[in-house]
Amino acid sequence: MFQQIRGFGEYGFPESHAASFALLVYVSAWLKHHYPAAFVAALLNSQPMGFYQPAQLVQDAQRHGVPVHPIDVNFSEWNSRLEPIDPEKHGQPVALRLGLRMIKSLSHNTVMAIERARCQDGPFQSIHDFAQRTLLGRADLLLLAKADVFKSLD
Repeated sequence: MFQQIRGFGEYGFPESHAASFALLVYVSAWLKHHYPAAFVAALLNSQPMGFYQPAQLVQDAQRHGVPVHPIDVNFSEWNSRLEPIDPEKHGQPVALRLGLRMIKSLSHNTVMAIERARCQDGPFQSIHDFAQRTLLGRADLLLLAKADVFKSLD
């Protein structure tokens, strides 16, 4: 009995690992083909994964026709998400909105402060309005400015 178990151990794990990996690849390919925006949003929200950098994932999505909207303090949340768009104009029913989590060194607490201020009083009108309502420090404001997330503001 021991010899049979030992023999299985030499090929059993690689065989079962290959089968589960094949299923994962098949499902991933199906999702990427039929729901490319949702697929890339899920990958971005699962970072860091160690395979592909977020910029590579975004570029690949764009090459496959996914409209990508940049990070913006008036529209972005912590995670990347899907936004409805006009399929007549864009050929797709949704676009990918990049999430604030993609800004290196930006804390989750900072993003929660942005979202809280935006939910309470509506969209930000200017950088001054943003700074007053979020009460963020200079370091966070500079980090956000370098990430160019204020495009929707006057």
